[in-house]
Parts: sequence; C-alpha cells; structure tokens
Amino acid sequence: MNDIYVNYLLTALILTFVIPVAGFVIEQIVKLLYSVTASFFGNEFTYFIFNRLTFIGVFHHELSHALLATLTGAKVTKIVFFHPDGDRLGYVQYVTRGNVIMAAIQQTMASIAPVFCGALTSAGIYYYMSGTTLVMWQMVLLWYVFISVILHMTMSSQDFKVMWRGIPIVYLIVLIIVYIMKFNLFK
Repeated sequence: MNDIYVNYLLTALILTFVIPVAGFVIEQIVKLLYSVTASFFGNEFTYFIFNRLTFIGVFHHELSHALLATLTGAKVTKIVFFHPDGDRLGYVQYVTRGNVIMAAIQQTMASIAPVFCGALTSAGIYYYMSGTTLVMWQMVLLWYVFISVILHMTMSSQDFKVMWRGIPIVYLIVLIIVYIMKFNLFK
C-alpha cells in the first residue's frame, strides 16, 4: 500500500480519536485528583467539593450533550442535571433521527460533547481572564467556573458505550474528508 494512503488512514485515525482520548485522559486525572483529595479530606467532603460545589460543571456537561445532539439532528427528550446514579450525576436522553450515517454522527458528537465544549469554554474563559482587567470577585467567579467545567469535561462509561456505536462510521467520514482535502499530518 502506498505510504500516502497509510498516512491518510493514520491522520483520520488521530483526528477521529483525539477528543475521546483527551476525554479519557482528563477523566483519569480527575479520578486521581479525587482520590488524593479523598485521602486527605474523606470521601463525603470530596464528593461535595467535586460534585455539589462544582454543580455548574454538571450543568455544562449535560447541556453540552444536549447542544451537540440537537445540532447534529437528534431530538433531545429529557435532561436531568443532578440525579446521582452510579458513575453519573445527570444525563441527557435523545432519539437519533435520520439514516445510519446521521445516527452515527449524532451518537458520536453527543457523546464527546463535554470534552469538546469543555475545551472551548475553558479556553474562552482563560483567554478572557488573561486579556481583561478584572476585580477580585470577577476573577474568583471565573476561576470557579473554569475549574467546575474542567472537572466535568469527562466522558462517562455510558458516553464511551454510545460513542463506540457511532465512531466507526464517523472514522470513515473523517477518512473521506482527509482524502478529498489531501490533509496529512505526516508530510
């Protein structure tokens, strides 16, 4: 097989999986922070800090799912912002619409939404804070939102399950785009 085609395959693979891998890595970092904090302060206090005190991150997480599901054509039927159950704090239910390709896109994008939207939001907050003169209460508020969003820009086990249903088709779509545009990370 021609090296250029192998490079297209690898480029598409990297582009398709960079956000889910980032979500996994962020989740592992948050779990590590949680366990270190729990070893010092106990599970109950740590749960309060990571999940109750940072409730804005939970809202952002669930709204991200709903936003990308809606933007890709799915119909959101239910949003629950805070209902602890297993490894999830809230959830979004939606119904995919359209053909198999559209359903795959909807499933994948809705699943990776907290990582994608969390990265955009936290970058926006950071750049706003670094380029603007703020009074103390504004800085504290923005740091609080920034940390809350980052702590919740992870993918739950359910998010990964749903993503795996759609990502093979999304990979093929990305591969076609990479091939048509002759985009290659390995030039």
